[in-house]
Amino acid sequence: MKTHVLVVAVLGCALGLSGTAGADAIPFSYSGPGLAVAGTLFGSNNADGSWSITGITATYNQIAVTQIVPLHSDPYFLYNNLYYDTAHWPNAVDYYGILFHVPGLGDVNLCSYTAAGGCGTGGYASILRDGGGYQFTQVTQSNFGPAIAEPATLAMFGGGLVAAGWAVRRRLRG
Repeated sequence: MKTHVLVVAVLGCALGLSGTAGADAIPFSYSGPGLAVAGTLFGSNNADGSWSITGITATYNQIAVTQIVPLHSDPYFLYNNLYYDTAHWPNAVDYYGILFHVPGLGDVNLCSYTAAGGCGTGGYASILRDGGGYQFTQVTQSNFGPAIAEPATLAMFGGGLVAAGWAVRRRLRG
């Protein structure tokens, strides 16, 4: 009976933590002529090798980026705000791209070129729309890290291991 109570308590704690957890974190950086961008993307795992990006902490030429632009809210860009695991996809960002806002400058789309189309002439490109037009920069250096699981996922996994170990120990003793 005590084992069941412990398992229920661990699962309850894991569920309680999942409500306050943040999204998976993906470190990234890229640069090109006159351009340096670095930070972390935050999103939810779509379980198909992609993440829906909903948050960002980054700098664009030393200016703090304030937000990921929500889907369908900027009519000047086609974008889907998806990040891809490069173990499954050729590019971390597809030709639609991830759109974020830089205060005082405008919206920036990080996108890639593929045989199906997209932006740039190969690899990644960064396109800034400053209200008067588009400023295109071909990305020459890029680094996209692996997604780091959200804290609640790690807590739930750890709690499950502890509960399973404790239950096995009890059975071996009893």
